[in-house]
Amino acid sequence: MKRFLAVFLLSAVLLQFGACKRDGTPSWDVGVVVPLAHASLSINNLIGDSLSSSNADGSIKLVYSSKIAGLSMDTLFNIPDTTVSNIFAPPITLNITAGSPITPTTPNQTTFGASGAQIVYGILTHGQMFLHLQNDIRRRVIVRYQIPCASLNSIPFDMSYTIPAAADSLHAEFMDVTIDLSGYSIDFTGANHDRVNTLTTTFTARIDPTDNDATIYTSDTVGVNNTMKGIKPYYIRGYFGNETTQIGPDETDFPIFKKVIAGSLGLDSLKMSLSIDNYIGMDSRLTINSIWSRNTRTNHSVYLNNSVMGMPINVNRAQYTNSWLPVVPSSYNFVFDNSNSNAKALVENLPDKLGYDFTLITNPLGNVSGNNDFLFANYTIDSKLNIEMPLNLFADQLVTSDTVLPDFSSFKNRDKILKGTLTLFAENSFPFEADMNIYFIDVLGNITGSVVAQPNAIASSPTNIVGGYVVSVGHTSSQLSIPLNETQTQALLNSTKIIFVSKFDTHSIPMYAKIFDTNHLDLKLTANFDYRVGN
Repeated sequence: MKRFLAVFLLSAVLLQFGACKRDGTPSWDVGVVVPLAHASLSINNLIGDSLSSSNADGSIKLVYSSKIAGLSMDTLFNIPDTTVSNIFAPPITLNITAGSPITPTTPNQTTFGASGAQIVYGILTHGQMFLHLQNDIRRRVIVRYQIPCASLNSIPFDMSYTIPAAADSLHAEFMDVTIDLSGYSIDFTGANHDRVNTLTTTFTARIDPTDNDATIYTSDTVGVNNTMKGIKPYYIRGYFGNETTQIGPDETDFPIFKKVIAGSLGLDSLKMSLSIDNYIGMDSRLTINSIWSRNTRTNHSVYLNNSVMGMPINVNRAQYTNSWLPVVPSSYNFVFDNSNSNAKALVENLPDKLGYDFTLITNPLGNVSGNNDFLFANYTIDSKLNIEMPLNLFADQLVTSDTVLPDFSSFKNRDKILKGTLTLFAENSFPFEADMNIYFIDVLGNITGSVVAQPNAIASSPTNIVGGYVVSVGHTSSQLSIPLNETQTQALLNSTKIIFVSKFDTHSIPMYAKIFDTNHLDLKLTANFDYRVGN
């Protein structure tokens, strides 16, 4: 339809340009019949954002798939921002020779919370480490900071920093260092590999061997505060806890009927399936509390009825492959059709929203994996709703709309155009008739004018009953006249949007019309404009 309008406007420009060349002649009104556009509309112009395929008999089936719910890593657990402190202050006054160590080398083990999870290993994709180093000693100090449990490319984290000497006993010297942790692997089991959620660090300090000997007092400290922020693992292993997680209630867009603004649709049959893929190495128990469709125009919702609703589903853990893809999911598929559900009514609601409400219980049998649950950030639990809808239907006053953005920038001397008539020639091989209205929208979004075809009906094709369905057996020609007065003509020329509104009716209730891939609505638009030439 957008191509249709573009050709219409281009032809109008050319007509106007040619008429303007006759300035200087005596004034009269000219009526010229001009072919404006050809268009061929298929079912894809009526149903949006779906894939169509043909059955063996050439009839059309719509296929739609949409992710309706998922589970993110953050939903299962979150590694909080954590600060690890390594601070040393001597218990007595010490005299230290240059190059000698100041601190012991005892590992420091810090445990962090992880929302009920017990993490033993992770590979990070995001995260930063902020080191804040302090020196109260009036000599240069070399600090060695190690995280033996964290490695990048198999090399453990091991960095040394030289902190300048403190100016006096009242003023310490500080140094700040930021380190990107992306790509680091971290073992969270502690120094003896008998813990969880634990970060092990080692801090040592010594007087710079190129400096002088030092006297260190009990008020002198040297240390490192390590704050880790924004930790996001790519891969994590451990025990993810026995937790109850609510997924929803929430809604996702369902755009198939986004062009439908009124009327009703009846379907002969429909197959809908819910697929659940668990990519997490963790057993779960999933309950589908409800699935619904909602038509926001009518605010009417239809809830899915099926025996699986409200019944706990045991979801087995995925299998680790150590290849690509890294996991083999455990998959489940539930089919809803005419025989076991009201899935057809769910779609006949002409929804623009699909809703869901799930409850997930992780590890319902406890830590049966021995801290070997695993999770890749990009592979969690996904659910998709898949719909196969044969276009065997009836339409009752089904109103659809399409909005276009015209470009009038090339128009000159618009005031020369007076009024006229649009004539629409239609060849229709669909088994339904169509009415057509056109609305003009200004820059403020107001409707400034509208036109209606007279008579306002594109006739249905000839039909027959084949296999119990109404089918098209040819095509029907229609001619529609759309008068434009001067006000409507100016509204058209001054519009920023144009809305085409069509009303379809199969007149077949309770029988269903079968739509084929050969069904089209071919349009040819001509115009007879009155155009003032001369003074």
